[in-house]
Amino acid sequence: MRLRRPSNRLLTLGILIVVAMCLIMAGSRVGILRTLTSVVMAPISPLAQILTGGANTAASLADEQPDYATLREREREMERTVARLQIEIVQLKEIEQDYYRLSGLLDYKSIHQDQELVTADVIARDTSGYLRWVIINRGVRDGIRFGQPVISDLGLVGYVDDVAARTAWVRLIIDQSSAVNARLQDARAEGTVFGQLQGTLLMDLIPQEALIEPDDMVLTSGLGGKFPAGIVIGQVTSVQRQPAELFQQAQMRPMVDFEHLEIVSVITSFEPIDTTIFETVEE
Repeated sequence: MRLRRPSNRLLTLGILIVVAMCLIMAGSRVGILRTLTSVVMAPISPLAQILTGGANTAASLADEQPDYATLREREREMERTVARLQIEIVQLKEIEQDYYRLSGLLDYKSIHQDQELVTADVIARDTSGYLRWVIINRGVRDGIRFGQPVISDLGLVGYVDDVAARTAWVRLIIDQSSAVNARLQDARAEGTVFGQLQGTLLMDLIPQEALIEPDDMVLTSGLGGKFPAGIVIGQVTSVQRQPAELFQQAQMRPMVDFEHLEIVSVITSFEPIDTTIFETVEE
């Protein structure tokens, strides 16, 4: 039994080899082998194409994908570009704000052609809340003198209280020691505007018969010759009237934002109101 099985196996193997050789010889003559190959490959050709295509795609992506160092350098370049753009935006905003401030001062100059202005930057300010002054980067060499009025694009700022060669100290109108002769725009009544400790303004010495309303504008009157007439000072917020008093008062808010004051103009020359008409003529 054990001897027959190996012989049978060898016989079967030999027959298969002979048949295979016959098929190869016959296929080479009539194309049967090619047909059999096509039949065998037909079911697996789609899978082969997918695998081949996926391999080719992966190879192309691997070739096109940059390395880590290149990506990192691109990221740094984008960060630098964003930083430059942010700086440019900030600079453009500052230029825009300066343009509006300077255009307001130019409008004032065009209306008051009899006045000479020197524009200056605010380089320091009082932080105590009691003295209320600012320092500007213009001084004696620029024609700045003690007592000259100082304005911004919004209205009256104060006056020059001290001056050096290249700098000057400006006393603000909200300082307690400040006093400005003023006039109500609508009522045409006159009074004096004083600075207050809390940084507001008070218009005092207003005649009792004057009709004052909230939001009335207050301008410099020009009396006394210290300030030109017609400069905006502030706006009335409330009125205090006591029948037994000779005068009434008006609380005011200044038009100038003193906390964010950056550019001002010093009026170095103006024509004060002629008060000689009030002098008594001696005979």
